[in-house]
Amino acid sequence: MSRTVTTYGLGVKFTADEQSLQRIALGGTVKLASFTDAKFGTAGNRVIPAGTVVIRDTDKSLIPAAGTEAAGKAFLMASDIVEAPLPGTSRGSDLTTGLYAGGVIYEDQLPDAIGTPKVLSAGLKTALGSNFIFQASQGSLIVTV
Repeated sequence: MSRTVTTYGLGVKFTADEQSLQRIALGGTVKLASFTDAKFGTAGNRVIPAGTVVIRDTDKSLIPAAGTEAAGKAFLMASDIVEAPLPGTSRGSDLTTGLYAGGVIYEDQLPDAIGTPKVLSAGLKTALGSNFIFQASQGSLIVTV
C-alpha cells in the first residue's frame, strides 16, 4: 500500500472556501512607505504577501492594520505586492491589489498570524469584522492507494 501526499492549493493558499470570498469591487493602491516591519523586507525590495491585513489610510491608500481599528475596517489583500520588479518581467510594477471583505479563511496561513498554533491577534480579528470565518488549515491530504 502506498501513500500519496497532495497539497491542494487552488487560488490563494489562505482561502478555505473560494466560493465564500467577498471581494471589494475596487481594490486599492499600497502605500509602500507604511510597510516598515522587517517581515516585508527593506525599502526598495519589499514584498507584501497576499492575505496581509490592511486598512485604508486617509488618502484611501492601503497601509498595514495595527489591530486597534474599529470592527470591520480592515481587509485582506488578494494578491502579492512586489516593490522591485524582476528583470525582464512586469512583476513589481503594479502596486494595486484586490481586497477581501469576508469569507472562510485558513487563519494559520495568513502572513500576520503568529504563535503556535499560528493565529491572528484579537485586535486584527476585530478589525476584520464578523464577515470572516476563521479555521485551521488541514495542510496536506494523505490519500492511501
